[in-house]
Amino acid sequence: MSDQFPLVINFQGDYGMKLLLVDPQSTIEQVATKAKDTLVGIVVKPLPEGATLKVLRHGDTTVLDGKMKVSDAGFVKMEALDIIHSS
Repeated sequence: MSDQFPLVINFQGDYGMKLLLVDPQSTIEQVATKAKDTLVGIVVKPLPEGATLKVLRHGDTTVLDGKMKVSDAGFVKMEALDIIHSS
């Protein structure tokens, strides 16, 4: 099993950032899904029906490729990512 890689997640609608440990072989899409499964319905209101998730480096406006692996993204440990949703 791969070591877990720490990312800081700023999920739209959450009151603060959260630490999320992910497998470096996970895709960006899988990171977004893990964050959603961890936070939505607990600290974030349920998302609108059909909402899609987009991941960006914190403070950037470029949406990351959902198929890219965490290990290929060039993240540093504890890098902050914004996860936003749209319907």
